[in-house]
Amino acid sequence: MPTLLLEIGCEELPSSAVYEAGGQLPGLVREHLGTDPSQLFLGPRRLAVLVPDLPAEVPEEWVKGPPVSVGEKAAEGFARKLGVPRDALVERDGTLGWVKPSEPLAVTLPTRVESIVSGIAFAKSMTWEPGGMRFARPVRWTLALLDDEVVVGSVSQGRRIPGGDVVVPTATAYAETLREHGVEPDLERRRELVVEGLDALGGWTDALAKLAEVVNLVEWPTVVEGAFDERFLRLPRRVVETAMQSHQRYFPLGGTRFAIVANGGDPDVVRAGNERVLRGRLEDAEFTFERDVAVGIEQLVARLGAITFLRGGGSYADKSSRLQSRVRELGGGADAVEAARLCKADQASELVREFPELEGHIGAEYARLGGAAEAVCVAIDEHYLPDGAVAPLPSTGDGRVLAAADRLDTLEVAFGLGLKPSGSRDPFALRRAAIGLCRLAIEGGVAVTLEDEALREFVEERLEGVLDAPVEVVRAARGAPHDDLRAVAELVRFLHGLDEERLAPVREVHQRAARIVGDTADDEPVNRLLLREGAEQALVEALDGFAPSGALDADFDAAARLAPIVERFFDEVLVMDPDEAVRANRLRLLRDVRDRVGLLGDFGQLPG
Repeated sequence: MPTLLLEIGCEELPSSAVYEAGGQLPGLVREHLGTDPSQLFLGPRRLAVLVPDLPAEVPEEWVKGPPVSVGEKAAEGFARKLGVPRDALVERDGTLGWVKPSEPLAVTLPTRVESIVSGIAFAKSMTWEPGGMRFARPVRWTLALLDDEVVVGSVSQGRRIPGGDVVVPTATAYAETLREHGVEPDLERRRELVVEGLDALGGWTDALAKLAEVVNLVEWPTVVEGAFDERFLRLPRRVVETAMQSHQRYFPLGGTRFAIVANGGDPDVVRAGNERVLRGRLEDAEFTFERDVAVGIEQLVARLGAITFLRGGGSYADKSSRLQSRVRELGGGADAVEAARLCKADQASELVREFPELEGHIGAEYARLGGAAEAVCVAIDEHYLPDGAVAPLPSTGDGRVLAAADRLDTLEVAFGLGLKPSGSRDPFALRRAAIGLCRLAIEGGVAVTLEDEALREFVEERLEGVLDAPVEVVRAARGAPHDDLRAVAELVRFLHGLDEERLAPVREVHQRAARIVGDTADDEPVNRLLLREGAEQALVEALDGFAPSGALDADFDAAARLAPIVERFFDEVLVMDPDEAVRANRLRLLRDVRDRVGLLGDFGQLPG
């Protein structure tokens, strides 16, 4: 059975597009070829798959058409669509169709290859000729080999420099042939080569996490050591590292050393050119840093009034004022309030304009140079943390309070302006802000309460991805009337830890009442003068003694003790009494059962 090689050759792809294609290609191959690829080859100028053991012949296929009953015009239209004569259609079980004959796989491959290539969807794509296909970058060649038979295209290409055609003799010789021409097609092998080269130089760091990108910028990784002038060591270390990594993707090696990952080439030429580039970057950083220091932190704060935070949401000066109030509300002390006053000052700095990755960190450095307390500087430095789902939280309580205040302010202002994300669009990163807020509350212990209902719903939805519990459990806990994210998370953990034996009676109490009263709301209290049966009187008295205190174990046990009393109520009491007043009173009693037990969660969300 033959092996297929499919290679898509492109202009240099963004690293993110390489990973996007790698995630989709196996599914597209499975859809159009009926089997999984054995290998993926992903790189900046080529995407390829190796698909073994394909059948040499495509078996005949029944193509289903319209029912016979719909008439001859439909039959003729179906035949015309297939490009076959009307008399080629046959009837099976009252339906017309066409038996597509078997044919060699090689005959069908061009169409299948085209479907695979056009099926890759990118976050950002382009067309490069009128009526052309959409792709992340222009497709320059396509090669499909079935063993040693060329089915699509003719040749592959070597590295951009020196370039040239590469004849691949057989599908299985693809990787070996490219390596002979200075191209490593395997992404993981390129990663290994880069890491090996960096390890050989020693002491490398990757503060901005550029490794995953770098492996998709080169086809033949060559790691070269370079150096810069000692005078730049007077700059803060993060400034030097950012100048290296932000645009140039270099790796710091400590001291004045840095590593370059090149796409082959003469090491001396590579070194000299990149040292020259880095020198220019560091000179720019040095110039802007010194200008900012000369201005000073207080003058930077004074300039915030001229910088818009969000259109309609005031300036950064307004945001700083709100942050100071919010930090006090969240329990922050004097250092946290001072950090809130200064934390956005670097938005007015030239260095952050040049290197946005330095925001927060360089603001802390300017505050430190301006004489601020170290606790204030640390809080400023870390207030953008966590910046990912698994990223670390700020290391200090002041930092965590400031970080929560910052996210809460952004969310409240954005929602007030009607900027809630829709679909996949989230231009203000509000989902990320909400995830960070959840983590600061749950892991960082910040008392975050949400008064706006729409904002609360949006933030609490993020708990479904943050907490290690089934979605149903998280939704059940969200149904409890808690406005503190910590309380919701505590309830999630409690419910998730319950076994079915302990959960069942409480769920049954809540759901038996909820099934009858539904979502109805009624502020009228139960009229005790209308209680006619001992069972309903007993239920009222039991509810009088049931007042959840927040001690979940005790509250849950108390709710479970309601189960036999509710059971007796349904056995002995006719809820839908002919007397309208009595009926309404009994429904109010069940509403109270639903609402009081519902303080422990919306048990209708739980299976069972």
